[in-house]
Amino acid sequence: MKLAKVYEPQQYEPTTYALWEASNAFAPSEDTSKGTYSIIMPPPNANGNLHIGHALTLAVEDLLVRYQRLQGKSVVLLPGADHAGFETWVVYERALEKEGKSRFDFTREELYQQVWDFVAKNRGNMELQVRELGTSCDWGHLTFTLDQKVVETSYDTFKRLWEDDLIYRGERIVNYCTTHGTSFADIEVEYKNEKSYLWNIAYPLAEGQGEVIVATTRPETMLGDTAVAVHPEDERYKHLIGKELKLPLTNRTIPIIADKAIEREFGTGAVKVTPAHDPTDFEIGERHNLPIIQVIGFDGKMTNEVAEAYQGLTVTEARNKIVERLDERGVLRGKTELEHSVGHCYKCGTVIEPMIKDQWFVRIKPLAAKAIKAIENGDITFYPVSKRKALLNYLSELKDWNISRQIAWGIPIPAFQNIDDSKDWVFDHRVDQETVEVDGKTYQRDPDVFDTWFSSGQWPYITTDYLSDGDLAKFYPNSVMETGFDILFPWVSRMIMLGLYRTDQVPFKDVYLHGLVLDEHGQKMSKSKGNVLNPQDIIAEYGSDALRMGLLLGRSPGLNQAFGRDKIIAARNFCNKLWNMARLVEDKVGDEYQDRTPSARTPADHWLLERLALTSADVQQNIDSYRLAEATEAIYHLIWDDIADWYLESSKVQLNKPMLAYALETILKLAHPFVPFVTETIWQTLKWEEGMVITSQWPEVVAYDKTKAEQFRSLMELVRRIRLIQDELGSVRNQTLLHENDELINDNAALIGHLAKVTVTATEVGKGLRIPHNSLSAWLEVTDDELVRYREKLAHHLTEVTAQISQLEKRLGNDSYVQNAPEEIVSASRTQLTEAQAMAKRLESELSSQESLAN
Repeated sequence: MKLAKVYEPQQYEPTTYALWEASNAFAPSEDTSKGTYSIIMPPPNANGNLHIGHALTLAVEDLLVRYQRLQGKSVVLLPGADHAGFETWVVYERALEKEGKSRFDFTREELYQQVWDFVAKNRGNMELQVRELGTSCDWGHLTFTLDQKVVETSYDTFKRLWEDDLIYRGERIVNYCTTHGTSFADIEVEYKNEKSYLWNIAYPLAEGQGEVIVATTRPETMLGDTAVAVHPEDERYKHLIGKELKLPLTNRTIPIIADKAIEREFGTGAVKVTPAHDPTDFEIGERHNLPIIQVIGFDGKMTNEVAEAYQGLTVTEARNKIVERLDERGVLRGKTELEHSVGHCYKCGTVIEPMIKDQWFVRIKPLAAKAIKAIENGDITFYPVSKRKALLNYLSELKDWNISRQIAWGIPIPAFQNIDDSKDWVFDHRVDQETVEVDGKTYQRDPDVFDTWFSSGQWPYITTDYLSDGDLAKFYPNSVMETGFDILFPWVSRMIMLGLYRTDQVPFKDVYLHGLVLDEHGQKMSKSKGNVLNPQDIIAEYGSDALRMGLLLGRSPGLNQAFGRDKIIAARNFCNKLWNMARLVEDKVGDEYQDRTPSARTPADHWLLERLALTSADVQQNIDSYRLAEATEAIYHLIWDDIADWYLESSKVQLNKPMLAYALETILKLAHPFVPFVTETIWQTLKWEEGMVITSQWPEVVAYDKTKAEQFRSLMELVRRIRLIQDELGSVRNQTLLHENDELINDNAALIGHLAKVTVTATEVGKGLRIPHNSLSAWLEVTDDELVRYREKLAHHLTEVTAQISQLEKRLGNDSYVQNAPEEIVSASRTQLTEAQAMAKRLESELSSQESLAN
């Protein structure tokens, strides 16, 4: 069966993926003689659709594993599906709201089962989308983040941390969302700059005359103040340290204390201390043994600890009323406009309330210290390298990690509290029971679940079954962790820490971080902006290969870059070009072709072998160094420029069937990691090929003659110069190329005539327009008028290009443009400048050469 006239991706991609799956092509090979290679997929949310960021992630990961598979390694890309604890919980709560219900209408067990059914219903769609993107993952080893092995390993790690005194239960300040009723880790809080005020409030001295002016952005929490703190060396307040103040709007007095944590330059230098509602204040309170008064409840309203006038008010209502009362009592000393960073829930936007809550915390310093040491020792390589320093800084500043979440969906914490002794806790797997009996005592289950990052932080050794020495244990540590740079801190850091803790090895050798895919205007995609792109829509229009390759073209690691539809179109056109090339080769070679041994006969053949060898090495070097955009460009130009424009055109005159077949076979292998569907589809229709390109081997270098390859480059340059002259002349007549019996030109006269659309003639004395060349002497026969017009057009073209260069240099010399314009636009300007400078140099050389000949 021959290739169809037109390549229709939607017609071939589903059946091609089905072929790979049915052939078990994604499973790792038993042969590990050439090494192993593994990547674990950042598990997409099981309840939602993939977005364009997922498409980029999968395009990068699949490129890497397909390339390594062709290198002969035993390769596995391990797929996953994420129960996405809090995110899924939010989605399900919205679904309940639409039905007029809430989480308070059900028991914990009922909610868990309902969400499980909800996720199971939606999970298949996500897996279908991963397939549509051509991801060659080993579906037989898919791991869901609530699978039993995930749960059991998480419990085992929790118990070990507990026994090693690296987990503790305690009341500490946590980040709390009063809308969703759960706490968050520090990394999950989204900070936004907001305009507010800094209020100055007078706290009168309890005895005698005088007052201390306190500056605060949160007057509503003053009802829970238990001290006012100043810096011990602040001369303004030294004499007041130890004295008592009257707390406005209450009947209490509070002490003035000294603490080095106070910034003398902030506000008035005197700071109210509310241990129950501020992490810094909590630490000050611990150092000074201050009482704790909670004035904001977990429902976001003022508690019974405050005066009746404020009880039940929201935070905003309480703030307004308190400021009004302070003003009435004459203790408000003004306010100053202020813009400051405020923490919000990253899902609903509610302002996060710092609250004291009894939770499970991981002592992070010992774990972080091991991670820092491994990174500093170079055990993990980062791409881009700047992320290494960023992660080291983050790890050095980490505080203890709150791993408790107050939702029903997730992995229940396997801890039970003695109903008669609140300090007595036991570890137990019987989380399906409300209470358990241990040694004659009754223990009640902790109602919380693990922070999702706690279980997913163990992903590398869970998915490879490393701890149980399973079949995939040989793939740990993973070869590379590829993900977005936005989860470097919440996920990658935790995988490193927990991996070292459980296995004494780093979980992966390389970390490759891509940036966000912005919209076409350089804006972050969001549903609220209505600029979110659905990968399925793009695949339906252009095909999966076009989306994958288009996302990789021009993309640098770690940088946010705009989505370029023009690149998707260019990649689609590339696939069409490859398809049409294959049709031409198939037609030239024929169905009955058997001789697959390439034998170079002409300079073009030797040049082809050189280009294939050099590009193969270039692609290998770029992929091994994670310069994926450069590797993509190399494949693009090899096929589009070298093979299509030059070799295939040359084969119309100098046909070499074995070489044509070898060329197609080689470029299909080289291009396969970048455009897997079209390459496999072509491979399956070639009568002289067997098996599948996905399970073939990376092409080996075939010997070639460098001198003869250089000869073809000389012929190419001659043709380019002829074409340039013809373009400048605008001539449509068939011109004659004269040469002084040059052997290379003579031997390839028919080829030159075909490529340059000229008649090649040998003569003793060349007359006409001289074509400057390092090794070939030739003239294009032109009239005197054409010669004059050619020189004039060269000069005019040079003037235009020089003006363009000046404009681009001015633009790129503007710091504001370089710093503020989208990176993709700045990069395009730099490319235009380089190309214009090269064109100017070529025009200057040509003009100088023609003027010297005229003289």
